Amino acid sequence: MIRAIAVTRSFGEQVLFEPGDWFLGDRDRVGLVGPNGSGKSTWLKMLAGLESADGGRIEMPKGQRVGYLPQFGFRMGGGTVRDEARAAFSSVLALTDERARLETALEHPDIEADDASSLLKRHDHVEQEIRRLDGYEVDRRVDRVLRGLGFDSAGFDRPVPELSGGWQMRVALARLLLEEPEVLLLDEPTNHLDIEAREWLEGFLGEYAGSFVLVSHDRYFLDRTVTRITDIMNRRLHGYTGNYTRYLEEREARYTQALKAYERQQDEIRRIQAFIERFRAKNTKATQVQSRIKMLEKIQKLDPPQSPPRSIHFQFPQPGRTGRIVLELREMAKSYGALRVFRNVDLALERGQKVALVGPNGAGKSTLMRILAGTEPFDAGWRTEGVRVTLDHFAQDQADQLPSDLSILEATMGRASSGFAPQVRGLLGAFLFSGDAVGKKIGVLSGGERNRLALAFMLMRPASVLLLDEPTNHLDMAAKDVLLEALRSFEGTVVFVSHDHYFLDGLAGRVLEVGGGKLLDHPGGFESYLWRKRQEEERAAATARAEAAGNRGSAPADAPGIPGAGTSGGGAPGAGQASSSVRRSRVTTRRVRELEERIAVLEERKGRLEGLLAGDDFYRDAEKSAFYLDEYREVGAGLENAMEEWAAAVAALDEARGDP
Repeated sequence: MIRAIAVTRSFGEQVLFEPGDWFLGDRDRVGLVGPNGSGKSTWLKMLAGLESADGGRIEMPKGQRVGYLPQFGFRMGGGTVRDEARAAFSSVLALTDERARLETALEHPDIEADDASSLLKRHDHVEQEIRRLDGYEVDRRVDRVLRGLGFDSAGFDRPVPELSGGWQMRVALARLLLEEPEVLLLDEPTNHLDIEAREWLEGFLGEYAGSFVLVSHDRYFLDRTVTRITDIMNRRLHGYTGNYTRYLEEREARYTQALKAYERQQDEIRRIQAFIERFRAKNTKATQVQSRIKMLEKIQKLDPPQSPPRSIHFQFPQPGRTGRIVLELREMAKSYGALRVFRNVDLALERGQKVALVGPNGAGKSTLMRILAGTEPFDAGWRTEGVRVTLDHFAQDQADQLPSDLSILEATMGRASSGFAPQVRGLLGAFLFSGDAVGKKIGVLSGGERNRLALAFMLMRPASVLLLDEPTNHLDMAAKDVLLEALRSFEGTVVFVSHDHYFLDGLAGRVLEVGGGKLLDHPGGFESYLWRKRQEEERAAATARAEAAGNRGSAPADAPGIPGAGTSGGGAPGAGQASSSVRRSRVTTRRVRELEERIAVLEERKGRLEGLLAGDDFYRDAEKSAFYLDEYREVGAGLENAMEEWAAAVAALDEARGDP
């Protein structure tokens, strides 16, 4: 559907892309990855036709529709949220307006018979077109997408210019998804999306009929949505089959293989050179020496492979010993005018806990963070800090408090203890400040850069309780990994808000759901919390079905697909009520399903490639044939690995279920 051939792109002296080829096929799901500044957004803009390549060309079928979602600069109208989303169906809406005009004309009392006949014929044609384009489904589809992205009914009628940048991004995304172009180009589509909206988008993309290329720093989202990875490294695009986790494994394997080949060649070159040097002066060996010299000249030397980025390891300064309860709220209530945010909230945080606050945007997570930090007054109740507790709060507006007149390095060194000073440059590098960048004044940094620096400042303080509100915003995957590893090894208490599934799953040992003026406490990790939520939703759905059938009351105990429904023994994993074998079976079942989906995609792609390879004129174009042969080998290797992993997963599932 899109072919890039020998494409190059530079900005001044900075070369982003050296000549390279790339291909997007029918129903391809591609994740575009690479370090910040490698050119991911530029590549999407070139595919969208918004920027031109310096060399080479980008080809696509005539009339193919390409939809592009930028990170910033959304083009919005001045209407309501619903109006902006419905604009995706401009052709249908135009037909609907025309039908209304025709009906008005037909109702005119003085209309001539011939005119009426002509208008009726046109009316029938317009009506057929509306039906062909599913025009009567427009409002249902708009409602589905807007609700999936987090809008409620009241929000449908809000003027778009009144929305924040994050909500405007959701409107732009909704309109793009409703337009259903053959190719979607999405630059950080999960920015500003809460967990529920991200999960909905995962499902939507999974069913999408077209192809898409997306940039994301959310590895869980990539794992759930893409089947190919394009890695931008050293000004070239490198293709990998599989999701993001598979890409990491394959990238390491390719590097190891390339390094071995390079080392073998270097050994051979050294051996030949040693022979030449040893026997150069001997006439009896002149023929052999000349032969070795010619052999050396003919060797096509391999470049040393670029090693994958290595993880930076960092640890917080460990805090002093505190009491068991580090922070406590009792009967806390908070309102903003008529809006009641919390009522009668009780909460006790213990030493060493890692607690995630989750809930929809606007539920009160940031308000609760400020109350815990002691910076937000509340209307009733008590707040108590534990013995020897020190607090540090990373707010979403933390960046505004940085000293603008100091350089990054000056400000960081000024906050570091003498024992921490040697780690300062490593910490700054982990958060994408390295080389000459550490000399930049804080005042000239972008909002994202200031946020990253504010978070780095916090990592140097030995507070016993860390309150982190969206700490993963503006961090790439490497920086998120540094932060996650540091927080895991931190012996103090961490309370955090994040919409990053991987980060939540890797850190949280307790989940507090915020909403409806109260806190719901879920012991256990994030996956355990999601499992409980699914059980509640399934029970509610079963109850609704029973009531609809005239069987009022709670869901039947033997409701299919609802473990423990109607019994007192059905609990969540992590709460001591679900056996480890059940948990393993559930996880393995999900893995088998994911692998079967991946195998189906790979088999379909392999079949398409085999059709291309079998064409009579395929090998007449050497460049084209080499490109597709490489992809065919990659798809074949990916399919073989997926089949092996699937067989192992099925065997493990049979064992977990006790099947012979």
